Amino acid sequence: MQDDLTSKIPLRENIKNIKNLVSYTYKIDRSMYYLPVIQILMNAIKGAVSLVLSANILEMLYEKKPMEEIMWQVAMLLGLTFFINILNSILQNQFIGPGRANVRRIYDGNLAAKYQYMDYSLVDSPFVRNLRRRIYKDNNWGSGLSNLFWDYDAIVSGVCRLICSLIVAFPILKIIVRSHNLWIYAGIVAMIIVLFILTKIVAKADAKYNQELLSDYWDGISMEDFKEYANFGWDWINHCISGDYHFIKDVHLYDGFDLMEKYTTENMKEGEKLTGRIAKVAKLSGRMGLFQSMTGSFMKLSGYLISAGFALAGAFPVGSVIKFAGSITNVIIGFQGMGERYNRISLTARKHASTMEMLSISDEMYKGKLPVEKRMDNKYEVEFCNVSFKYPGAEQYALKNFSLKLRIGERMAIVGMNGSGKTTMIKLLCRLYDPEEGEILLNGVDIRKFDQKEYIKLFSVVFQDFQLLSMPLGQNVACAINVDEDLAVKTLSQAGLAERLTQLPDGLDTFLYQDIKDDGVEISGGEAQKISIARALYKDAPFVLLDEPTASLDPLSEYEIYSRFDTMVKDKTAIYISHRLSSCRFCDDIAVLHDGRLVQRGSHEELLKDETGKYYELWNAQAQYYT
Repeated sequence: MQDDLTSKIPLRENIKNIKNLVSYTYKIDRSMYYLPVIQILMNAIKGAVSLVLSANILEMLYEKKPMEEIMWQVAMLLGLTFFINILNSILQNQFIGPGRANVRRIYDGNLAAKYQYMDYSLVDSPFVRNLRRRIYKDNNWGSGLSNLFWDYDAIVSGVCRLICSLIVAFPILKIIVRSHNLWIYAGIVAMIIVLFILTKIVAKADAKYNQELLSDYWDGISMEDFKEYANFGWDWINHCISGDYHFIKDVHLYDGFDLMEKYTTENMKEGEKLTGRIAKVAKLSGRMGLFQSMTGSFMKLSGYLISAGFALAGAFPVGSVIKFAGSITNVIIGFQGMGERYNRISLTARKHASTMEMLSISDEMYKGKLPVEKRMDNKYEVEFCNVSFKYPGAEQYALKNFSLKLRIGERMAIVGMNGSGKTTMIKLLCRLYDPEEGEILLNGVDIRKFDQKEYIKLFSVVFQDFQLLSMPLGQNVACAINVDEDLAVKTLSQAGLAERLTQLPDGLDTFLYQDIKDDGVEISGGEAQKISIARALYKDAPFVLLDEPTASLDPLSEYEIYSRFDTMVKDKTAIYISHRLSSCRFCDDIAVLHDGRLVQRGSHEELLKDETGKYYELWNAQAQYYT
């Protein structure tokens, strides 16, 4: 498949990708680009000085200089090497290594935070879902952000090596120029041409290798195939590999081992095809490594043979062979390394282009600026005015021309069959989405004008797909690290968990589930829903919205919750969303939704009088449960 990675892209776009990635990580910690330069410069200086001192030692031995002078040169060489190695070790282990690990952590954390704080309407959009697949696809192999730093270091190292080598070789080049020997000039030109050709061959081979590597990973794979592997099969693999005890329990009970076989073993085999015929990739890597090693060795050997030939021809003293050969070799290897690393850093930047795109997404929803009026009497009035809405990527409206006024301090039941638009109404009210048409008013003001963070504080919501986390009970109730223990105990008691709380080994500090703590407590579905209700009460917001809050409870427990909840909410406005109608007997007002429209509204007795209405149909279908 010719996608973003495997397709050939222009130099300008490559540079743009590199610039974006480097700029982003530079803002996280600029020292991670400065300190390695110091380290690389010290290594380059060490290499250049070592080359000079080694040549001096060889020349002094050739000229039979006194041993004291020779040993002084040796001591300088060893001392310099030891000193720079110690400094490099301190820089690497105390600053560069931990610093770059921190950059990677912040980079990943920023991406996670982006998902967390992004407008919910964007998170749920097809564009962001596809972008997340691209991020997974682009980065599920290789060494991630570490490649950027390795390639950066290699390029800077190549530049430093090149400069230092030219400085070392400059005196010898002056000698060669002054010799006026045409054969030596011709030999140098020939050597440069040969080594340039070899460098081009290596760089081209490296670029081809990277292209073949990508093609082997993704060639012939449609996006639909990738979606199935990444989103479905890999979830099963993760569940099984991680030994998720919630998941494995159902597999054992329902004898789902054939499913496990299909979506783990077979899927992993298919994954080898999808992610690239691993054996062939290994062969490509081996061939490329062997080719680079052979050409590098040939370049070094050529440099020394040619330098020896020049020395024998009288171009420069014998002691300068090491200087000249080492300098020429370093120049060539520097050029070669920079060419290879440019290819590699371009690849790294292309892999992270999808992440950069995700991090650059701007929120679409207007956050508002008006402060929300703080009312001690909780006198807030909400009105839906001709609201229409459909979910991103959907063709049908979830709500259409919907109008409804919520009366202050009353209990309203929103009922209807599954898919009638009940939950959508709550999501719009809480500004998880904005209406496509119409408006929602709070005390006569469009809710989009209010500061979003302040506005959300007005609502305590229990959705039917609520989540409890593997953390202490008190933190689950408070949704915060710091817990008002008295309030948490009070709300748990109100929700019907007083007796259960006394049985927990560590009270509010008891961990739920055993994902983190071995002595974590397993709770039932009904207990989990009561904890979620306690969470809503703990927030103490003027509006309490319960979306299918008793779905996991039996009718008796459901009746108990609703009876108690009517007392709990006191003067608050409570909205009960349900396709089961037990909540209706406790409500002053009932709204009936069907196909995204408000079709009936009234009290329980009023709605039952209309035997042709939707409410009458729903009530009689469930009446045996509430007799």
